[in-house]
Amino acid sequence: MSNFKELRTQNISHGVIASTFEDQQATIDLTSPALTVINNFTQKTPIRAQYDTPISEALKQVLAEHSDYVLVTDDAQKLIGIVSSADLQSAKITAIAQRLNTSRNEVSLRYIMTPTSQLNGVSMQSLSYASIGDALQTMEHQGSMFLLATTTNNEICGLISARQIAKTLHIPVHITPIAHTFSDVLESVEHPH
Repeated sequence: MSNFKELRTQNISHGVIASTFEDQQATIDLTSPALTVINNFTQKTPIRAQYDTPISEALKQVLAEHSDYVLVTDDAQKLIGIVSSADLQSAKITAIAQRLNTSRNEVSLRYIMTPTSQLNGVSMQSLSYASIGDALQTMEHQGSMFLLATTTNNEICGLISARQIAKTLHIPVHITPIAHTFSDVLESVEHPH
């Protein structure tokens, strides 16, 4: 034990028990850093499923992992879209199943995903200076429930979810999806968000 040194001790006869760290967590609001609500893929691997995965199977994954979304990939594991947990349980799946003349359980992610072509990304560098309110404003302006985070090499390294912000801050979020095709316009008339 000669490699170690004795620590200096102090009298604790008048000591008070410290509060737990949970009691002292800072409250999060719209002015808090955007990075406090990011789902960073370098720290936690997100749920992924191929485009032909049935809705029922993806929903089981989402519920088991307590996730708000599924990243949809192609055969080469390239990201091609995102499906929210709300979309996996929405009434529009029944309409899609009827249109495809199949059962609800056989509808795959490809039919309900938001394709990456309709999503936007913001660099992690920009997000490091942004507030949660800035991210939410961007999502509202883009009509998207998700904001992807990118590296300097344009790799997707995370995302911010409007639903997660709403849950965390206990605030309503009203994002109106922007129709990108005539089919989207018809669908929004048939099934308003």
